[in-house]
Amino acid sequence: MAPLEYLGNSIEAWREYVALLALFLALHWLLVRRWTVGIFDPLLMLLVSNGFSWAIVWFMYLQGDIASIYVVSFTCAQLALYAGIGIGRLAYPAVVPLLAQDRDPAAAKLTLATAAVIHIVSTVSIWGIAGVPLFRASRLGAFEGAGGLGILERLSDSTALIAIFSTVYLLIHHRKLGRSFLMRVFVLWYLASIALSGSKGALLSVGQYVLSIVFVYSSVRYHKDSFWGGRPGKIGLGIATIFAIAVVAVQQEGDLVSALSGFVFRLMSFGDIYIFAYPNATIEHLAGDNPWIGLFGGFLSTFRLFPPDWLYQSIGIQFTRMEFPDLDLVAGGNPQHPIFGYHYFGGFAFVFSFILGLITVGAQTHFYRRAHSTFLSGLLAFTLYFSLVGISIDFEYALSRLASMIIGLTMVVGPVLVLRPHAALVRLARRKPVLGASEQRHVA
Repeated sequence: MAPLEYLGNSIEAWREYVALLALFLALHWLLVRRWTVGIFDPLLMLLVSNGFSWAIVWFMYLQGDIASIYVVSFTCAQLALYAGIGIGRLAYPAVVPLLAQDRDPAAAKLTLATAAVIHIVSTVSIWGIAGVPLFRASRLGAFEGAGGLGILERLSDSTALIAIFSTVYLLIHHRKLGRSFLMRVFVLWYLASIALSGSKGALLSVGQYVLSIVFVYSSVRYHKDSFWGGRPGKIGLGIATIFAIAVVAVQQEGDLVSALSGFVFRLMSFGDIYIFAYPNATIEHLAGDNPWIGLFGGFLSTFRLFPPDWLYQSIGIQFTRMEFPDLDLVAGGNPQHPIFGYHYFGGFAFVFSFILGLITVGAQTHFYRRAHSTFLSGLLAFTLYFSLVGISIDFEYALSRLASMIIGLTMVVGPVLVLRPHAALVRLARRKPVLGASEQRHVA
C-alpha cells in the first residue's frame, strides 16, 4: 500500500499514532544519549528514524492492518541490531586523549587539490549530461542503465567527502591556509553544489562532517556542551532545517505551508518502507532469492567482478513499482534491515541485524574514539564510518558508498602517495601519545 494512501485512511486514529511516536522517540532518545557522541553523529539520525519506524509498524499492528509475523520479525530484528551495538561497545575503550598530530600539511593540501578538481569536473559533467538535480523530476538514477557513466556519480560523491575532510583538517591544524585561493574556491563551489543537489538533508550532512572532524581533532570533546556541538552545532541544526524546508518548497513549487507540510511528511516517511511491505503481505512478492547476490552482487559488479545483468532490482524500487507500475521515475524507500533480512533470511533475520550492529559500532568507534596521529589514517577512518554508518538502513547503498569511496581514494590518495611517498599512514600512527596534564586527568 502507498504510504500517503495509508496515512490518509488512518487519519482518524492519529492520536494513537502520536502517542506511539512519542513513546518510541523518548525510548530512542535514551539510546541516543548513551551511544552517540553528539548531534553531529549520524548514528543519532539512524536511531531517531528507527523511532519513527517502531511507531508506524506497531501502529499498523494495533490497527489490525498487518499480520503478527511481521511485527514479531521487525521487533526481533531491531532488538538484535541494538544488541549488536551494545555488545560491540563493550569491546572498545573509552574516548582516548588527543595525540600530537602530523604537522606536515603537504599531503593534506595535495589531497584537497586533487579531490576538489575531480569533484568539480565530475559534478559539472553530471549536470551537463543529466541536468541539475534540484530541477530534475528525480535526483536518483541519473545514469541508470547508462553503463560506465555511473562512475561520474561515484567520483562526485566520494571526492566531496575527501575534500571536506582535507579542508577542515587544514583549517584546524594550519589556520593560515584558510586564506588560500584553493580553499576559498572549493568552499564556495561546494556550497553552491549542495544548494543545487536537490537533497533536503545535504546541509545537515555537511554539518555532520564538519562537526565530527572538529570533535575528533580538537578539544571540543571535553567541553560540557560537546554533545550539541557548542553554539555552531545549534546554529547549524537550525540552518539545516530551514534549508531542508526551502528545498521542499522549490521542488514542489509551493508556498511555506505546503513546504512545511511536505517536510513533516518527510519525517513521518522514515518508516514508509514498512507501509509498502507489510499491509497485504506485499513483502512476500519480492523478486530475488539468493542472499549472496542481494548482499554483495552490487558491490562486486562495481568492479566488474559480477555480471550486472544478474543483479536484483533494489527492494525499495520493487515496492514502488508494485504500487505504481506506470511510474517512470527511479524512486523507492530504503530497504531497512528488518525488510532486507526477512526477505533473504526469513526467521534468521535477527542474526543479520546483530552483525550490522557490530559493524556500525565498530566503524563509529574507530573514527570517534581512536586517536589519529596522521592525516591519512584519519581520512580513512572518516570515510569508512560515513560510508558504513547507514548499513542497517540500506545495506546495498552502504556498500555502494563504500565502493565509491574505494574508487575515490584510489584516484585521489594514489597520486598523493606517488608525489609524497613518505606521507605517514601507519608509521606515525604507532607513536605513543603525548599527554598534557589536563588530558591525563581526563584519562584518569
